[in-house]
Amino acid sequence: MTNGFRVRTTRFRRLTLPLLALLLTALLLPAPAPALEAVDVVAKVQALYDKAGGFKAYFQQESRLKTATHAERAEGWVTFQKPLRMRWQYERPPDQKKEVVSDGRQVWMYLPQDKVVMIYPLKQVLRSDLVMRFFSGMGQFRQEFRISWHRAPHGSGPYLVDLVPQKPQAELKRLTLGVNPATHQVERLEFTNELGEETRFTFSRIQLNIKVAADFFTFVPPPGVQVVREGQGGR
Repeated sequence: MTNGFRVRTTRFRRLTLPLLALLLTALLLPAPAPALEAVDVVAKVQALYDKAGGFKAYFQQESRLKTATHAERAEGWVTFQKPLRMRWQYERPPDQKKEVVSDGRQVWMYLPQDKVVMIYPLKQVLRSDLVMRFFSGMGQFRQEFRISWHRAPHGSGPYLVDLVPQKPQAELKRLTLGVNPATHQVERLEFTNELGEETRFTFSRIQLNIKVAADFFTFVPPPGVQVVREGQGGR
């Protein structure tokens, strides 16, 4: 009996000790983090740019028409400042330099190779300028878009999030954000429209909380440049 009791006690200990170890491990380890949602990433992006109020970045743009055999590329500097002020300075290709400037009321598009500057009311430009609307924080993204992962988070790569309009829009079929997981800065932005045209922006050298002079977001046409206003002839 004594030997049998000892055998049973030993077996019990062999069974119990591992179970106790597993229980202690479960109690001491931190609880698993809740699954990251795409809508939370977009909310953090919006909060970051809303708080910053403005930013400057180097951009590379690639545009591809549905029927085109190759993409058009350009690059330069972009500066945004709320509310609705921006300046795009296209530097490359050198023979296609241009500037697009908004002071919050109107937009100038300057084409130096054509010696012309076109002026548009801001509300007309906002209908088609998705990038400006996005960085200006216009609209409620959770109400206006269906937000989902373009690709589930994996490794150390960027978050890729799709935003699809709740209501069909001719100028936007899908918007995809590439977000830095450490900073929540937008490093890539690409969108397609109903015609199948694709546009991609890649942002680098991003600077937040910038301070620039107020007249930076106005444009004075150089001498000898034709000025064309929307709905009016040149003068």
